[in-house]
Amino acid sequence: MIPEDTARRDETTTRKRPGRKPGKRNDDWEDKRRRILDVAADVFFVRGYDRGTTKEIAERAGMSQPTIYHYVGSKEVLMSEIARQVDRDFTRALDDALAAPADPATQLRRVIDAFVRSLALNQRTFAVYWKEFRSLPADVGREVSGHERDFVVRVEEVVSRAQEQGVLPAGHPTRIVSEGILGMMSWMHWWYKPDEFNAGQVSAAFCDLIGLPAEG
Repeated sequence: MIPEDTARRDETTTRKRPGRKPGKRNDDWEDKRRRILDVAADVFFVRGYDRGTTKEIAERAGMSQPTIYHYVGSKEVLMSEIARQVDRDFTRALDDALAAPADPATQLRRVIDAFVRSLALNQRTFAVYWKEFRSLPADVGREVSGHERDFVVRVEEVVSRAQEQGVLPAGHPTRIVSEGILGMMSWMHWWYKPDEFNAGQVSAAFCDLIGLPAEG
């Protein structure tokens, strides 16, 4: 995830979404929007944002271009919503992982599992979020970057507590240890294949790799 300027967390939930009509939010609507964003991410990843077109996105999704505009919007909006989808999914997963009180080792294990499962769900959108971050409108970049920094700070707090209790090496700066863990997980977007490993196997391997004791 990428750091730059701050924005309030509630902007993501209160901002009106392009293509979403009041009273129309339901599972089918959200499923179709996610499908469009996933296909758009495929196109932007392969072609690059500048060369990707809504025409190709529509063709790959098996939809018309007007349908793409109806559910999401223009190419610029598609890129913005890809970033916001990654932002929402990862933030929600972290919230859930830290919702219940637990010892630092258990919390960190839950954080790692939440991150891995979010990345498995957003593998291509996450990759495009990284690759095409500079293509985002400035206000969207500030919005998601602010949430990004909040995310990293919250993970660092868990890592710091794990260091204090001897679960992780205490002789290294928390920032280095935290960025090492986050970097290890983030590169999963490049090699992960769901038909080869499931998310649970990956998170378990990562937890064992850094020496976390089993939960419970």
